[in-house]
Amino acid sequence: MSNGLILVIEDEAALRKNIAEIIEHYGFRVMSTSTGEEGIKLAEELIPDIIISDIVLPGIDGFEMFGRVKQLPQLKRTAFIFLTAKSTRSDARAGMNMGADDYLTKPFTKEELINSVRTRFEKLSKLNERQLDHNELTDAAPNNLSSLTKTEHKVLNEISEGRTTPQIAQKLFVSKKTIENHRVNISRKLDLSGPNSLIKFALQLKTQKLGKSPSDDTISSSSIQKK
Repeated sequence: MSNGLILVIEDEAALRKNIAEIIEHYGFRVMSTSTGEEGIKLAEELIPDIIISDIVLPGIDGFEMFGRVKQLPQLKRTAFIFLTAKSTRSDARAGMNMGADDYLTKPFTKEELINSVRTRFEKLSKLNERQLDHNELTDAAPNNLSSLTKTEHKVLNEISEGRTTPQIAQKLFVSKKTIENHRVNISRKLDLSGPNSLIKFALQLKTQKLGKSPSDDTISSSSIQKK
């Protein structure tokens, strides 16, 4: 995830410069400051993907800065990496218990720094992908559910109940081929693609309490199984 933004908060000028240069060399954008107070201001203004911060800082220390940053809704998903000296390694563990994502013990290598940064970005990318999948599926619900027939609504409800194609066919007294055709038609009408997209949609629909009409049952089960 190149072009991601990283905020570095370190009061030792030479180390701060070195970290920034390494991060920039690997294609990431970086901003830096020497105090926790300024770090909070920059974080709120820039919304960085990752904050790398020393624990021992003049004025507000890393712990207090971390706590205040995480209270800001727009920074809830910002990853946090603490920097600590060997003599204060126990402080790093305390930071992890507070909810920090990682820590690096000084002196650390270029590889350790970049590996930690890349690991954080990989996790952020997966979170973003899951959010996009969720949005794509639920965005289809309000407009397209009305295009389903009464039988297709029943099939969708049975899918949300965790029933397989043979089980649905037996309950509705039709062939497995008929249910398979209904599943295909439902996916097409809802613009869903992929082997598990219909199951995901049924679960999200149930969670958001959508899809209820006067003549159809409400999706209410908490278990979803694959076809």
